[in-house]
Amino acid sequence: MTGQIESVRIQVSGADPRHAELEARELRDVLRRLDGTEVRFAPAEAGNSADGSKGPALLTPEVMLVLTGGSFTLAGTAIKAWVAVRKSRKVRVLHPDGSITEFQGGVSGREIRNLRDGGSDDSGNTASGNGSSGPSPGAVR
Repeated sequence: MTGQIESVRIQVSGADPRHAELEARELRDVLRRLDGTEVRFAPAEAGNSADGSKGPALLTPEVMLVLTGGSFTLAGTAIKAWVAVRKSRKVRVLHPDGSITEFQGGVSGREIRNLRDGGSDDSGNTASGNGSSGPSPGAVR
């Protein structure tokens, strides 16, 4: 076994049931392009209603997909890239061993680098200038 996925459940959240279904369909189509994977909608689970809540607007609808086969490393990379496109995207991957991997959109790689490097507004430069004539390429980690 070289990282082969047995079966993982992928929970896609949306602003409302229709949005969650559209997002889940889009992610399903992305994951189906990966070699050796099969992705389908999971049957709906009963008992997830919140009786006594003030209304459906307070709930976050979710759609569950089941991914079988392929490599989770590759699938995880595809999910991460898909989620990163929109701030509203949120995905939880439920592994057979009970562990959970969560992905949430909204912060670009550039924003993360800016926060990590002290919040500078310099959006196109690396840590040591532009690196155009730097003699030590191994210095940046």
